[in-house]
Amino acid sequence: MIESVNTDTLDLEAIVTYLRRHPHFFEDHPNLLKKLHLRHDSGDAISLIERQNQILRQENLQLIDRLNQFIQVAQRNDRLFLKLQRLILELLPETGLNALLERLQRGLQRDFDVHETTVILFDRTPGDGDGWLQTSKAQIAEAFPAVVDQGKAVCGALEPSLTQLLFAGTEVGSIALAPLTRGGEIIGVLALGHSSADHFRSGTETLFLTHLAQVTSLQMERAD
Repeated sequence: MIESVNTDTLDLEAIVTYLRRHPHFFEDHPNLLKKLHLRHDSGDAISLIERQNQILRQENLQLIDRLNQFIQVAQRNDRLFLKLQRLILELLPETGLNALLERLQRGLQRDFDVHETTVILFDRTPGDGDGWLQTSKAQIAEAFPAVVDQGKAVCGALEPSLTQLLFAGTEVGSIALAPLTRGGEIIGVLALGHSSADHFRSGTETLFLTHLAQVTSLQMERAD
């Protein structure tokens, strides 16, 4: 069946539709292809083939940019993994709770640009010199329901009203918070703080933080 085109009523949309339905049209009409020209950004006319090559080059550059972004993210994750591995290996020999928490704080400040570290336990009263705070589970659940009710790590800017609750009045602008568990129950939280409100963003990946909190939870059981 031969398709005919009525040139008397042909409009731009019909041309577009026709060419989309016949992507090999110019292969069958090479002489027409040579006569088609498009205006370049510089004002000079270029052939359709040259324009196609330009588009392909632009698309290739965009793909290269995206690939470079993926590579940068992968390299960053590799560096984070190595730092996390180093910290975990340092935590493993510790058998006392205070020594464990002190080692954890030093490692976070050294390798992860963390300005403040707080471990809060719900049902364990600290004595003089102990490295954790006690706060009720209800208080943390009210302030961070996703952490206590859903067991999720969260990141974001810290409201000034919560500074005293987590960091005892220190200057903290943003936080990363992860649950500490025992036997499937949430017994406290690991809170990391930074002076900048933009450091820990709400969309920050929490995979490494969650893993660190899990390892810390296991080590705390051994340190009891």
